[in-house]
Amino acid sequence: MNATNLATLKLGPKLGDGGQGAVYELADDPARVFKRYHNPSGPGFSASTLDTLIGMRGKLSNGGRPVNEWAAWPSSVVRDAQNVVGFLMPRVPTEFTFQAHGKRRLSELGVLLAKKSSPLFAGVTLPTLEERIAILRNLARAVGVLHEHRIVIGDLSFANIFWSLSPEPRVMLIDCDGMRPDGLPPVLPQAETPDWDDPFAAPRTAPTFDRDCYKLALAVMRVLGGEIDCRPTELDSVAFDGVEKAMDHRLRELLRQAAGPEGTRPSARVWEAALSDRVTVPVQPTMRRTVAAPKPKPELLGTGERKFRPVTPPKR
Repeated sequence: MNATNLATLKLGPKLGDGGQGAVYELADDPARVFKRYHNPSGPGFSASTLDTLIGMRGKLSNGGRPVNEWAAWPSSVVRDAQNVVGFLMPRVPTEFTFQAHGKRRLSELGVLLAKKSSPLFAGVTLPTLEERIAILRNLARAVGVLHEHRIVIGDLSFANIFWSLSPEPRVMLIDCDGMRPDGLPPVLPQAETPDWDDPFAAPRTAPTFDRDCYKLALAVMRVLGGEIDCRPTELDSVAFDGVEKAMDHRLRELLRQAAGPEGTRPSARVWEAALSDRVTVPVQPTMRRTVAAPKPKPELLGTGERKFRPVTPPKR
């Protein structure tokens, strides 16, 4: 188990304070930050799940990039005596920020809905349509990686996804301690952002892979449709301006599926393919067909007893 003693940390200024914990700079380690939980001794806290998430770091790769480059993944638990009080994680790189009106701001995914006419984004170079599609494709790939490693994301929303165009269009996920390995309890009860809820989900039930896929569909639709709260059930009223016709058709077909009940939503890998230049999408497990083995053709072998004769090498 990777653990750090709280007394050895040189804490800098507080960077943020959320419902579950506060994040601090490390004065002697600018590449990492410390998240300290508000109530780690509460009955809903699972230190063992946090250990499991940390142990998975080396297994997660997105397009050849290690997890630290695309997720603020926990790297070490922090203990005060014998008690887990928080964890260390990578600091969000400056590539996932932008400068506006003299202030450095985080590039949340919702920024992709911004209009150039907005005073906040005056002088800011916003991604082109092609770059937005590439960012969404990278997001779908990241979700696919996590799902293939049996990790439920839970709170997938604009606020928890950052984007960058350097060195290529890509995303970085935050609040990774809010994710849950399948079969384990969450570190703390998983949160859900308002307006990102699944209309088919039973109240007060834990997030699922299928719900993640619904939220991924919302991200695609909202970014490309330019609407902050649109839903797949409102597909006919949303235009994907500039999107090539074949891709537009593919995305709408998947969004119609995403509007269905739990268990019917397209997977992250299907979204990744639909956002690429390929016309086809991967076959889902339920769509696979069984091909019968070819029947033997005895006429090719003959029906009589097979006889062999010795071969005499030619004389030199």
